[in-house]
Amino acid sequence: MSTERDSYAYFTITSSVPLGEIEAHMGRAGDGGCWSIGDRRKRGAKSIYSFSRWSLLSGIERENPLDEHLQALWRRLSVYRTKVIELPEGMNRSVSCVGQFKSYKDNIDLASGYFSTAAYYGLRLDFDFYFDGDFGHEVEGKPCWSW
Repeated sequence: MSTERDSYAYFTITSSVPLGEIEAHMGRAGDGGCWSIGDRRKRGAKSIYSFSRWSLLSGIERENPLDEHLQALWRRLSVYRTKVIELPEGMNRSVSCVGQFKSYKDNIDLASGYFSTAAYYGLRLDFDFYFDGDFGHEVEGKPCWSW
């Protein structure tokens, strides 16, 4: 059984074309975290986005297990299957799965069918897992990524 304390999943399309072209292809605006190439980033007024991003969220609360987020995302994405499959070259598509755990020893359970579903849509799966624990290998005064 999965033990993540926070999780979410979302589908994204990234491209060098303006966001409007992605929205036109998909037939709708994205859910959140969308921007167009050349838009100013929220942080750093001088910084601009070098690519466009369109996203579709799972639509459920973050405290639900990642498994439930993926089930909800596949249901939402099924309406757009043809549009996803027919994305023009240069419009990259993927599903991001994010989980927050108390320890690196915590479990994550995902059905193998999610990988075949991703293949069915021609999607990459990206997993970003974060852990509160120190992995038991901490070096005093140094963060784990600098060991």
